[in-house]
Amino acid sequence: MLTRSPSRDVNERHRILRAPTESWILFAPVVKEPPNLTGFRVGVYVVQAPVGSGGMGTVYRALDTKLNRPAAIKFLTDDFADPATRRRFQREAQTASALNHPHILTVLDAGEMDGRQYLVTELVDGGTFREWINGQHDWRETVELLTGVADGLAVAHEAGILHRDIKPENILITKSGYAKLADFGLAKPRDVAVGEDSETVTDLRTRAGVIVGTTPYMSPEQAIGRAIDGRSDIFSFGIVLYEALKGRRPFTGPTPPDVLDAILRVTPEPLPETVPVELRSIVTKALEKDPAIRFQSMREVVADLRRLLRHSSEVSAARPEAVGRFRQRHVALAGALSLFILMAAGAGLYALLSASRRPAPSSMQYTQLTNFADSAVQPALSADGRMLTFVRGDEPTLPSAGQVYVKLLPDGEPVQLTRDNSLKMNPSFSPDGTRIAYTGALDATKFDFLTWVVPVLGGSPQRFLTNAEGLAWISSPTEPPRVLFSEMTGHGAQMSLVTSSESRVEPRTVYKPPSENGMAHRSSSSPDRKWLLAVEMDGSWLPCRLVPFDGSSLGKPVGPTPAQCTDAAWSPDGQWMYFSTDTGSGTHIWRQRFPDGTPEQVTFGTTAENGIHFAPDGRSFVTSIGTSQSTVWVHDAKGSRQITSEGYGFRPSISPDGRKLYYLVRGGSTGSFNAGGLWMTDLASGEKQRLLPDFQMQYYSISSDGQRIAFADDKAEGGIWLAPLDARTAPRRLSTAVAAWNVFFGARGQLVFMGADPAKQGALFVYRINEDGSGFETMVETSNILPFSVSPDGRFVIAQDSRAFGSLKAYAKGIADPVVICQTCSFPQGTAPAPPDLAWSPDGRFMYLKFGGSTYAIPLKSGVMLPRIPDSGFESKEAVAALPGARLVSDEANVFTGPDPSIYAFTKVTTQRNIYRVPVP
Repeated sequence: MLTRSPSRDVNERHRILRAPTESWILFAPVVKEPPNLTGFRVGVYVVQAPVGSGGMGTVYRALDTKLNRPAAIKFLTDDFADPATRRRFQREAQTASALNHPHILTVLDAGEMDGRQYLVTELVDGGTFREWINGQHDWRETVELLTGVADGLAVAHEAGILHRDIKPENILITKSGYAKLADFGLAKPRDVAVGEDSETVTDLRTRAGVIVGTTPYMSPEQAIGRAIDGRSDIFSFGIVLYEALKGRRPFTGPTPPDVLDAILRVTPEPLPETVPVELRSIVTKALEKDPAIRFQSMREVVADLRRLLRHSSEVSAARPEAVGRFRQRHVALAGALSLFILMAAGAGLYALLSASRRPAPSSMQYTQLTNFADSAVQPALSADGRMLTFVRGDEPTLPSAGQVYVKLLPDGEPVQLTRDNSLKMNPSFSPDGTRIAYTGALDATKFDFLTWVVPVLGGSPQRFLTNAEGLAWISSPTEPPRVLFSEMTGHGAQMSLVTSSESRVEPRTVYKPPSENGMAHRSSSSPDRKWLLAVEMDGSWLPCRLVPFDGSSLGKPVGPTPAQCTDAAWSPDGQWMYFSTDTGSGTHIWRQRFPDGTPEQVTFGTTAENGIHFAPDGRSFVTSIGTSQSTVWVHDAKGSRQITSEGYGFRPSISPDGRKLYYLVRGGSTGSFNAGGLWMTDLASGEKQRLLPDFQMQYYSISSDGQRIAFADDKAEGGIWLAPLDARTAPRRLSTAVAAWNVFFGARGQLVFMGADPAKQGALFVYRINEDGSGFETMVETSNILPFSVSPDGRFVIAQDSRAFGSLKAYAKGIADPVVICQTCSFPQGTAPAPPDLAWSPDGRFMYLKFGGSTYAIPLKSGVMLPRIPDSGFESKEAVAALPGARLVSDEANVFTGPDPSIYAFTKVTTQRNIYRVPVP
């Protein structure tokens, strides 16, 4: 508690305070009681309650209403509203936001409200390291906790930023025991002399009564006003580590000058004997008075701490008491051991003799490189193999709503490099290892993929190339580096593979899919730059393709077939082609000797292995390994309840009477990831039933009377099928002139579907056909759309315009200009089957529109399929909510609407994946 001291005369603006953790009197400004801001709204944040206050202001717990997550807001008090302090507060926001590291407090936002500056950060509510020290922790727990902080500080130094105020109060602890370095308000670029800092003066490091820095944790050079560099933070870190191990600080005194004198002249007392010698040496070296003989970088400290932890684990595995117990019983075990050896020899001889008669199980030992509770996907290694980059997200093959990370191998902490909400895919290192390129968000107005680059040491991502996906560098010992990437050709959804310089000079098409629906998403160049492995899809993933780099031919499929190949790589010697591919039993790694070997499977098991990138020595590769499960839920008057618990359930549909729930469960299909068998659950009894067991389907449509189902199977020819749901008659296949994809019931007696026209290079169009197979015709005369739904009267097709990605439009036969529903409301959600952005109730009484993650129900007049829509479409979800009678159905991400707004289904996807190093067999 701070108390007033009557023994010193002070002016009107200041009083003398005594701090409980210090033994001296310091000047501080008179701080007025701050106003209680509970209940105030700051942008998307609602202030909930104060959680603490400090020298510069008050920290509140808040709720981010946009993302529904807790946050912390620090408001600068009015008494510190002078320009210098405001600059310090602003610098804290700018500095911390530029550092991406799991052990550095994440800054989410900053601004000013009614003249009061504020800083928004993630909420860490487990206390500070000061409180943690007071608990019972051994030296190993202390080192494990602070090693992460040291790594974060090393990243800050490598970015040219010094903290200058390392102390226990600035290390926050999460409830799960995770440490985060906070308060970069004093941070400065390197090599700043204290005398040159306008906010720091000599003596007690105060300015106008404001304490800047914390005296007991200063380095000798900081204490006497000399220029400082990263070694000053190392000294302060050493003090914190010493205090945690000893229980008190190494340098103390009754007054600040006494403490400063101790920092300059006193040798700390030795640490307890219970602290390992190696750790005592680390602390001693960190606390050297002379910076020249101290650790020269924080990275050296991190390396020594990690070496200590690893060594201690090895020692504990062979501790003396374990050896003693072994010696007491080794005689008794000798006979059994001899017998075991003889048995093992016999088993080995038998295995050797029978090896030719059965395949040997895999004995490869995988090395885990990341350890996230969620997912790390799409890995890539630097050219020297020392760094790993990946996306922390749940989509292993296409853009993911995640962040790009980098990790120094083998034991570096994963460091977050991006902090935005855009979709990301395919990070890759530049040849010199200083930059990482990745596919970023799709432009909201064009169907263009953007490639961004971000420095490995941290910094803001910069736009690199527009209309470029899956970019990778191609190095040559005799030529400047070139890049290889995919680009939209302007013909439907077609994407070709292109090579050029980094500035896109001298572009050359290497491979262009023959179909307008063909999309070459990524590729891998052979070491000699003569061949290319292309990863492509045409409605669904195809086998990988071997293409000559000179573009002289379309090449040939390689790897197992039929299969869905989602990634490919070459062994560094160019003798083997490797594939991440699904042959119907899950995605695994396959390989094939170049150019005409027989494909052979490399990895096995119940997990899926996605992505592949080779180490430079060719002895191992990295891949993302894990599982994904999707459960189906229903929400009605009783609340939300789970319907499925096994398998991967998706694309639910509620019957028109609201009594039954239909859904697909992913099966072993080589046609599409999103193909599955049809199931039905009675919502009253919970009874489940498999329907049409002979079929795997991607899409299906239930008739408005709930009696029939229409679907396209997952075969290449994509036939349309009609079947009664009660199985009274056999399914019937309709003959069409084109291969069908997704099918909808339209007007009475009609079906609407999307199909690929082989006469037009496989371009996709929307067609219409009568249920008896007659009346086949083109309904929408454009190939640049991706259909989502059809109105109950069969008049409107709701589709996304592939030339203006994010735009949702209503198309109708005979109408040249479609109705624009919205310009930027429809965005991809990876390969997980997503609900349509616009749908109707089966009886046409409601239209459901999804905008900004929220689904709204809009009542319609009889016979009217669309409400009144602005000429340019809805510009916000508020505009949708303002329609007469409109109501919010749900803010759930994957809502599949029902016969009325009171009932809907949704899916929950759980994914857990991590990056592993796999040795080459």
